[in-house]
Amino acid sequence: MPLSLAPEGRSIRIESLPSQPTLRGRLEAMGIRPGSRVEVLRRGKPGGIMHVACGIMEFMIRHDHAAEMEVSF
Repeated sequence: MPLSLAPEGRSIRIESLPSQPTLRGRLEAMGIRPGSRVEVLRRGKPGGIMHVACGIMEFMIRHDHAAEMEVSF
């Protein structure tokens, strides 16, 4: 399932990153890689920004970018 559809408050596992090299590189630099566990903390309006946590780090990601990332429970 895409990260954009993941429920709030549940631990999920990243299966794949977006193919866009700049975004992929930025996520990898923050330690977000396939196999990382993340949690969706909040969602903005539909199609908006998502607030995500990975360990003690929190970041925001656009809905369209999150739609390119596959996750599992």
